[in-house]
Amino acid sequence: MGNTESNVTSGVKKQTDAGSILLYKLVDLKGGGLFVDMMKRASQTKQYAELDHAIRTKVEPFLYNKGKGRWIPVSKLVLLRNKDRPRHKMLPVLKAMEKPEDYDIDKDIANDEEPDENKIDKSKYRLVCWMLGERGAVGETILHLCLLNATSIHADLAKRLLRFYPNLINDIYIDDEYYGENVLHIAIVNEDPSMVKFLLDSGADVNERCIGNFMSAEDQKATRCDSLDHEWVCVSPETNYEGYVYWGEYPLSFAACLGQEECYRLILARGADPDKQDTNGNTVLHMLVIYQKLTTFDMAYEVGSSLSVRNVQNLTPLTLAAKLARVEMFFHIMNIEREIYWQIGSITCAAYPLSQIDTIDVDTGQISKKSALNLVVFGDKDEHLELMDGVLIDLLNAKWNTFVKSRFYQQFYLFCCYFVVSVISFTLRPGPIDQDEEEESSSSQPPNNNDTTDIYSTPISESYEDTLTTISTIAKSLAENLVENLKISSNTPSDILENITLDIVSNISSVLKDVWNVTTKQNITSAINGSAYIELIGDLYNSSMNYETVDVYHSLDLNTSIVMLGKENEDTYNWWHDLTEECRLMHMEDPVAKVRLIAEILMEFGALFYIIAALREARFLGLNMFIENLATAPSRVMFLFSCCLLTSFPALRLSCADELEDMLAVVVMLTTAPYFLFFCRGFKTVGPFVVMIYRMITGDLLRFVCIYLVFVMGFSQAYYIIFLSFDNPGTPDGVDDTQVNPMPSPMESIMAMFLMSMANFGDYYEAFENTEHEMEAKSLFVVYMAIVAILLVNMLIAMMGNTYQKIAETRNEWQRQWARIVLVVERGVPPAERLKKLNDYSQPMSDGRKALVLRLNQTEEDKEEMKEILEMKRVHERLVKRRKDRIMKEKEMSEKLQAQQAEKEKLLL
Repeated sequence: MGNTESNVTSGVKKQTDAGSILLYKLVDLKGGGLFVDMMKRASQTKQYAELDHAIRTKVEPFLYNKGKGRWIPVSKLVLLRNKDRPRHKMLPVLKAMEKPEDYDIDKDIANDEEPDENKIDKSKYRLVCWMLGERGAVGETILHLCLLNATSIHADLAKRLLRFYPNLINDIYIDDEYYGENVLHIAIVNEDPSMVKFLLDSGADVNERCIGNFMSAEDQKATRCDSLDHEWVCVSPETNYEGYVYWGEYPLSFAACLGQEECYRLILARGADPDKQDTNGNTVLHMLVIYQKLTTFDMAYEVGSSLSVRNVQNLTPLTLAAKLARVEMFFHIMNIEREIYWQIGSITCAAYPLSQIDTIDVDTGQISKKSALNLVVFGDKDEHLELMDGVLIDLLNAKWNTFVKSRFYQQFYLFCCYFVVSVISFTLRPGPIDQDEEEESSSSQPPNNNDTTDIYSTPISESYEDTLTTISTIAKSLAENLVENLKISSNTPSDILENITLDIVSNISSVLKDVWNVTTKQNITSAINGSAYIELIGDLYNSSMNYETVDVYHSLDLNTSIVMLGKENEDTYNWWHDLTEECRLMHMEDPVAKVRLIAEILMEFGALFYIIAALREARFLGLNMFIENLATAPSRVMFLFSCCLLTSFPALRLSCADELEDMLAVVVMLTTAPYFLFFCRGFKTVGPFVVMIYRMITGDLLRFVCIYLVFVMGFSQAYYIIFLSFDNPGTPDGVDDTQVNPMPSPMESIMAMFLMSMANFGDYYEAFENTEHEMEAKSLFVVYMAIVAILLVNMLIAMMGNTYQKIAETRNEWQRQWARIVLVVERGVPPAERLKKLNDYSQPMSDGRKALVLRLNQTEEDKEEMKEILEMKRVHERLVKRRKDRIMKEKEMSEKLQAQQAEKEKLLL
């Protein structure tokens, strides 16, 4: 922007310096000049010979080919325009030059062969009459200067110049500030229909584009850049279309924006296309919506402009009116778009096409961000609230009653159940267990012995001697049974069997003693005892009887298998036992703990369900729209964050990270409950208060905190320095007073300032007497209380009261919040289902388009307007058909001429 301003200033300085530019000696910007004086004398005497001779002798040296002009490549003109831009925006050709500002286009084209008009692509060339190096300060010609002065003398002089050099008429400004402006643009701005007609008769180009910086939208000026591939300027597509003279680039758009109906009709009659689009893709109707020219809009529509053309931002005139909150234009275009079915008295049945209005695309079911409903509901202007009426409200009600209401209440009840489960799971969480209580409970726990009469489950005594006896008995019994089976199944000698018996008894006894020692050390005699292993031995032994022959020596490896299985079971049990004993959240003996565990499991499933639903929504919405959707509901973002935290709880529980889990549980509860605010916005009784809370937090409270922190930080550090000298009289000498010092650290002093601002200052005020700066501390206290506690806090209350009153008095504010809830819920529906619901609340029109059919109660004024619109639409359709026929005829004629030209060339060959 700064560079643009400097260029304008430089151009103005050059324009005032008439001595340095020869053109200004002929006609200057102040209304004088050689030709002007001669024209005045000729007008009085009616003798034009002297003027005509001066024109031929003094003008012709400034023209290419004695006024016939020269075809110059557009790329060269772009370089000439680009040399005045900042270096980072210069084209590579100019960046490679040492001094880009010294680029001379006449020298660049001097050695080039002059192109043949019949062999060039005229879209890549421009016919230039006045030499580019002899232009005015901003690239103007003598004809531009004549029309800029806009007097009758200058008008006559311009006509005289065109009589001698007609090709001057299409010369444009070359400087970037006004690039593309021709004399037809200037005549329209001068509101001179007679001059406009003269220029059109003289061959002025009705499709010339004025793309200069001065004619751009204000927020696009900083983004302007050039390309050698085309003449127009590239700009950022995002804009609010606000500009002092952003009038649509084309002469037809200039006339429309300035309300020049006569000029508009003159230019249109010469073949100008009202649907031609400027750099932003705007047509005449787009520009009239921007400038709210309702009367001119009707005229332009009636004579053939289209309402269906979309600009670069994919906006039609209707949706552009919705985006810019042009209230009158929006409802007027809606009335033009509708189709009347029948009328009885004051009741009218009308169908409103949904292709531009509804958020659901009528073909794919995808969400249309550029629909009128979406732009109005998510608009941030106060005027958007005025659009929340009529058709849009009826459409929202249709959506609500068709499918949104049921989904909304379903989600609400589901979250209520989820919240109840979360409350149960968190309120039943046990607190930390004291070390003394834990030791006492573990020491008082009685042993748990299993009583049974089976030999393999013999009770184990508490004394070590009884245990050894029992183990020996078990081992001997097992060995004897095994040897008996061996006698039956084989012919093994008795002495070998006795040795085997002794080995088995020894090995089994050793294993059982080891198991007993381990279990005794861990105090788990009730859970794991020798019976489990003995049963395993018995099973292995009994299975051996199914074989006819048994290798005796394989039985010697039996103890090895027992040891391996015992160690595996022991390791698994030890891990689980340690977890259940050490982790207080894993104690499941109490029925309350079991209820809590069930609630926690349900919470985990619920969190996973919400996360999966959100991911599914993001998949068919797209990441950008999903993020935009979340931005409209901050409480939903918090809730999804809590669900993500919940997914980490199982890992924390198995790793026994109780403290970390408790901290995350606090965050989960704080971010779960606010999700109720999302649903509250859908109820009329509490919805406005939710809006007030959001507005106060993001507006009033944020501003207050910024100012509040300035004073808190300053006063807190001052008091910290004062309390460095704190001396408590009740503390003996040599004892540190830090424990009783109200402000022992900078952070504590900040908290103290916060408490003092809340009128909790009793303890601090009394402590002032125990410092060495009592008077200073009390003086600061008075100042602080006056500024913060009285002034700032009451100012916050006043701001919040003003916000409350403003929202309460705004008629449609809650309606907008309700509409946002409707659209947010709608976005969570899959596209196929959305399209199905669209078919449920819409009806097909005569041409097959989907429409919302409404019955309207109209006043007499509404009826008159409806009749005028119907007549205007009939004229529009007739003129559009006529224009299409004319274009078809012209196309056929051009094809015939081309065919005849081709035949002539063949005959010549």
